[in-house]
Amino acid sequence: MGGERYILRDETFGGVLYDRRLLKYDFLHRDQISATSIFLNGQKIESFKHWQTEMKCLRTDILYSPIRIYIERTRKCNLRCDTCFNSSGTEPEGELTTDELKKCFDGMRKDNVLDLRFSGGEITTKPNWHEEVDYAKNLGFAVSVNTNGVYQNPDKTVDQLASLRLDQITISIDGNQENHDKNRGRGTHAKAMEALKELKRKGTPMRTNTVLTTLSIDDPEATVQEVGPYVEEMAFFHMRVTGRAEGIPERRVDFFSLLEFYKRMEVLEKRYPNIRFFYKERAIRNTSIMPNEYRLKVGSPDGLTRLNLNSDGSLWAGGYTAYIDPNLRLGNIKDENYSLRQIWNNSPILESYRDFGQQLVERCLSCAELDMRCPGVNVEMELIRKKLPQIGNPNCIY
Repeated sequence: MGGERYILRDETFGGVLYDRRLLKYDFLHRDQISATSIFLNGQKIESFKHWQTEMKCLRTDILYSPIRIYIERTRKCNLRCDTCFNSSGTEPEGELTTDELKKCFDGMRKDNVLDLRFSGGEITTKPNWHEEVDYAKNLGFAVSVNTNGVYQNPDKTVDQLASLRLDQITISIDGNQENHDKNRGRGTHAKAMEALKELKRKGTPMRTNTVLTTLSIDDPEATVQEVGPYVEEMAFFHMRVTGRAEGIPERRVDFFSLLEFYKRMEVLEKRYPNIRFFYKERAIRNTSIMPNEYRLKVGSPDGLTRLNLNSDGSLWAGGYTAYIDPNLRLGNIKDENYSLRQIWNNSPILESYRDFGQQLVERCLSCAELDMRCPGVNVEMELIRKKLPQIGNPNCIY
């Protein structure tokens, strides 16, 4: 939470203004930026950090560098959730050491990445997790952590998390107690809720993630009522049939179940105006690049505004891609001298992925269902549909 709220990063078209309080960004034309102020939506912003970039020889059809990197720190986890997309549990061999991870952060800071989000597995199961996250925080990134809220030593771990003064912590709450515990294990709901309340009491900005399955999709009201007093944000997204979730295809929700859920959420959104809700794929839509005046490639955020660093140092366009198609591996950051720039600008696999995303956007923009019953493009779901045609894409009626 500490540090300047706004960060301005140079781009060929002007700049990216990052708001670390809301963990969101806006694109700016050059005429919106002066040496001492920024003009955005009629607002004059005079206090910000300026991360400058050498503009020579940069591509003009993509951002200079990713805005966010998801750090899948480990696949070690203390739970065995049915819906886990990467089958986390035991720690695999070859995960990055603390020193290697710090080199990754140093490289990302040189590349002017703005935002790091730590996930897993369960990050707090790694011996040096607190030191690693603190190191990233001190480099000036906006830093957030995803956690399951279930700890061997709850008081100590909650104190450690709170002491980091993170920009956000997300705890997974998969519906009411019965449904959450059926997915994550008996007693986990109560433990996660206690961690959520304690972290909020200690002043941490909080968010919850809820995986929508046939179990959890019918109780959004109960979930919002229980969680609402302790969070600034709540996110709901349907189960991706990868990893352990491939073993429970019967819990997958369909297009019409999602449509009914969205209608219920629209009512709740009006009832709880102080909570920022992410449903109907808003988290993806808000970070996608749609047809624009900046002449940037269009598509979902994977590979255009963000990348994923997995626990072994491998780089991927998105969080699910490693578990959908191993051929989408972009390389390993250790082989790139801990820099993302070469892969970001020159990877043929990444370029093909971007082209696939752009084709999907162009297809969806011609669809009458867009912004009516359909939330829009989701590249990972289209990849899953290609891999498992019998599963399909619950976002798409066709």
